[in-house]
Amino acid sequence: MLRRHLPWLVGACLLLTGMILDSSSDARPGGGRSYSAPSRSSSRSSPSRSSSYRSSSSSSSGGYRSTTPRYSSSSGSSRTTVVVLPTSSGSSYGGGSGSSRSGPSIGMIVGITLVVAIVVIALVVVLSRGKKERAKIAVDTGLQQRAILALQKQDPGFNQGAFVERTKATMAKVNEAWLGGSMVPARRLISDGVFIRFQTQLALLKADGLKNWMAEWSVVSADILAAEADENYDSIHMKVVGKARDLEVPFATPKEEADKKARSAPLEEYHEVWSFIRRRGQKSKEGVPALEGRCPSCGADMPLSESVRCEYCKAVANSGEHDWVLAEITQPEEWMPGAVVDKIPGFSALKLKDPTVSRQELEDRASVIFWKWIESKVTGKLDNLARYSLGKPEPGRLELAKVKLREVAVGSSEVVKVEAGQPGVEGSMDQVLIEIRWSASVEGNPPEGMIHVFVLQRPAALQSKRGLASLDCPNCAGPLPESDAAFCSYCGEAFTGGKQEWALSTVLTGEYDPDWNDEDDDDEE
Repeated sequence: MLRRHLPWLVGACLLLTGMILDSSSDARPGGGRSYSAPSRSSSRSSPSRSSSYRSSSSSSSGGYRSTTPRYSSSSGSSRTTVVVLPTSSGSSYGGGSGSSRSGPSIGMIVGITLVVAIVVIALVVVLSRGKKERAKIAVDTGLQQRAILALQKQDPGFNQGAFVERTKATMAKVNEAWLGGSMVPARRLISDGVFIRFQTQLALLKADGLKNWMAEWSVVSADILAAEADENYDSIHMKVVGKARDLEVPFATPKEEADKKARSAPLEEYHEVWSFIRRRGQKSKEGVPALEGRCPSCGADMPLSESVRCEYCKAVANSGEHDWVLAEITQPEEWMPGAVVDKIPGFSALKLKDPTVSRQELEDRASVIFWKWIESKVTGKLDNLARYSLGKPEPGRLELAKVKLREVAVGSSEVVKVEAGQPGVEGSMDQVLIEIRWSASVEGNPPEGMIHVFVLQRPAALQSKRGLASLDCPNCAGPLPESDAAFCSYCGEAFTGGKQEWALSTVLTGEYDPDWNDEDDDDEE
């Protein structure tokens, strides 16, 4: 009996193994489903938003420790507002045995051995590719209520329920644009950093001949986690929970077929922190102008287009200057409340000579540059980074060796140190160090955590003046059709990295350590 059905059994096992090996990983908006948190050193248990940093006396990029492994799959440190669930143990399979009056033949023994081997291989693959249960966030009701009261004190019209609905509508619009393959329809709701993040993720998938597809997507909940304010911006951090069946399918897959395949994927929840910012002093508006096709500044109609600049009042809809805009997506493992910019070494000195500079502007700019950096690493096209690089992009200085990356996800982007230059001194530059915690699948391996410090510079005489807008002309503010445009089609200005705006000077591998400086290096030698 077994001998008769053995070929069918072997074939079924081979088919099962093939399906497992061919299964693709997921990359829903935000990129957080596959995020693998890099480890933190004992000297830094939390990001800059909740820690004080001791300033280094070095005028270079001191405070950077390069001993952290390039790839680390360990999880981040535990925190009171983050609950990390245990790793799932996977599945086990069992089988029965049959008997024959005449005893098993050599052929049957070989066949059974082959079947068992195939099942074991399939199981090993499943376990090796199985994803750890992602971190989740618990809402601190006390922190939430303090946030709401603080917002209402300076903006009496702020309504918690209305903002929750606004967040859900933003999630839906972002998801709709993602599935459509272009983030343009949602661009007015998201900062340039978030826009480039999504656009690059979509481009990387397309380059691999794939697209991410979802079925049964829904918003499970949206809750205020915390709120904060500085001299420039109000910020609201929202815990968002979504649910979907999703997977990657060949790019040319028709919608009906993609829907059918997605419905076979498991229905899973994901948690993220979506941070919205708005210029300090702005008040709540009726409705959501950017969602309703209106300018958030003057209320004029703004037909959907690549441009986010109002043709009447010239306001930039997604700059955060006039209404709330999604400025950052943080993974649960990395999020902490409470930005403390006065504890970032050097930030106060920079603000003295540039009152409008903000942590939000710097981190959004770093996000734009990071994703252009990823694009250049994957494609090998260094010109894509030219506008954002201080001088010609150099593979060694900027770590631009070509590599195959997939499932790229950012955990957090944090300003860790600032050094103010001296205006009027020739060649003097402002400098900011931004630590980016991210993960990716490298050359087909499982996603692993990485940490890089991006060193950005600009001439010391420059002043911040454009909110979060990074994708318009820094000379005439004309809208740019492409994020890597080399010159402005309106005024003809050529974009030379660092001449008009923050640009990438150096990329360092490893975690920023405030307790390390150049003198330690000399002692070790």
